[in-house]
Amino acid sequence: MRKYEGLFIFPPEETPEAWKGEEKRLEETISRLGGRILERKDWGRRLLGYPIRKFREGRMLCWNFEIEGNQLGELRKALALDERILKSTLVKPQEPKPVKEPSQKPRASKVSHASQS
Repeated sequence: MRKYEGLFIFPPEETPEAWKGEEKRLEETISRLGGRILERKDWGRRLLGYPIRKFREGRMLCWNFEIEGNQLGELRKALALDERILKSTLVKPQEPKPVKEPSQKPRASKVSHASQS
């Protein structure tokens, strides 16, 4: 299973009860394809950078989930066919790179080149 992050934008005019229904449907879609939700973030109603289907605002959900890589295409297709989702974006988050410790080379001792008289 691979980890992915999904951003889902819904129309802003739905009621809180309808939002819960949308979240449940989205969770069922991911589960049906063998995935599981790891973290849910509800970003609420936000102003969009550009209009999407004449909406200037949208309700945004950002979820982290796991799913098999071969099922990702099916998930993308299911999201594209869902007319209630204005836009969705799925990305594979980058793993943080381990920080290399600088090698501890012994410092060269400073030798004084003072002239001797």
